Amino acid sequence: MKYNKKIRPSLATGDGLNIRYSINTSKRRSFTVLNFSKKVSKKQMWVEDLANGKYKYCERYTDTKGKIRKVSVTLDKNSSRAQNEASRLLYNKIDAKLEKEKQKIEDEQNKIASITFWEVQDEYFSIYEETVKAKTASLRDTAKKKIRSLVSEETLLSDVDSVFILEILEKLYYKENYSYSYIKTLKASFNMVLDYAISKEYLSVNPISNVKIKKKVLTLEQREKKKEKYLERNELKQVIKDMAIVDKSTSLLIEFMSLTGLRFGECVAIQRKNIENNVLHINGTWDSVSNSKTTTKNIYSDRKITLPKRCLQIIEEYPLKYPNNKVNKDNYVFITKDHKPIRLSVVNSRLKKIDSVKNLSTHIFRHTHIALLTELGIPLKSIMERVGHNNPQTTLSIYSHVTDKMSKNIIDKLNEIDLLN
Repeated sequence: MKYNKKIRPSLATGDGLNIRYSINTSKRRSFTVLNFSKKVSKKQMWVEDLANGKYKYCERYTDTKGKIRKVSVTLDKNSSRAQNEASRLLYNKIDAKLEKEKQKIEDEQNKIASITFWEVQDEYFSIYEETVKAKTASLRDTAKKKIRSLVSEETLLSDVDSVFILEILEKLYYKENYSYSYIKTLKASFNMVLDYAISKEYLSVNPISNVKIKKKVLTLEQREKKKEKYLERNELKQVIKDMAIVDKSTSLLIEFMSLTGLRFGECVAIQRKNIENNVLHINGTWDSVSNSKTTTKNIYSDRKITLPKRCLQIIEEYPLKYPNNKVNKDNYVFITKDHKPIRLSVVNSRLKKIDSVKNLSTHIFRHTHIALLTELGIPLKSIMERVGHNNPQTTLSIYSHVTDKMSKNIIDKLNEIDLLN
């Protein structure tokens, strides 16, 4: 039979051992040992017989993260002196491990305490750039540079709290009159970096959650300007006519956009192979940063629409063509003299030459298409599907404005009816 020895050595005073025996048929022996440091804590040590005749002394302890760990030492004997020696060795081993963990925590805390906002921003964007299109990355990089003009390179991450961010955004919005949408873009950029900092355990809370910017009250002029998201039919005709004088190809392009509701990038990314009979498959957009065709804005933007006859005529009338020896199905439709898709900056610069009371940009023709369909009585859901919207907010704002106007026209017409005479 084997004996299970429970011993109580006094390492601190050097007192003798008090030994109690109990019958045990296993090869595992258990000892209750007192380990001493600045504070005495009770540990459970046990011994295991090894096949080579030696003895393995084991003990469990709780690490700095609260997890139960195990350490062990192997000795030749299982005498009282060996047990005392094992207890000392295990104590030292546990102490060394805890000190190492403690030092690691201190090093990490020191690193976090000294890390700057710029360093975390760089760390985040080096990953972010690999997950988005070149154009999106370029837009975020612009916001990043703006933030860096307001946050010094030495600013610690820990100093970027809600008050710090709020003061920056309030100054830009209320004093320097930056647009509300631009402020939202900067806030989003702050948020992405700080969310990343939380995922890396540099921060425990994102201070952006406490940053609230109240929208300014719109003036009558600003309110009216917000209604100018689209062109009336007579205004559209005049703009197309005036643009034909400035540049015929651009005139055809904006007419095509007005009849299809395509985004500019979608429009110039059209290739011959995307058109079958009168059906256009919108399967990509032109990225002006990488100068290449990429996937559409989202899954809802990848769609097929039916082209009216005039659109097919525009494609044939478009004056700039590929040379005969380079004509194939991969050819783009709306090109420049160098046979590349026309650039957004070129079209917008030409639009500035047009005399109009409304602010002309390529996007106004997309909104104009929504207005035209609304006037024709097309249901909102069908309009959204045609223009590739998954969020009804933009479509609905134009749709509602047009239907309000149509309702007023109905009243005007009804007022003209005289049933008595």
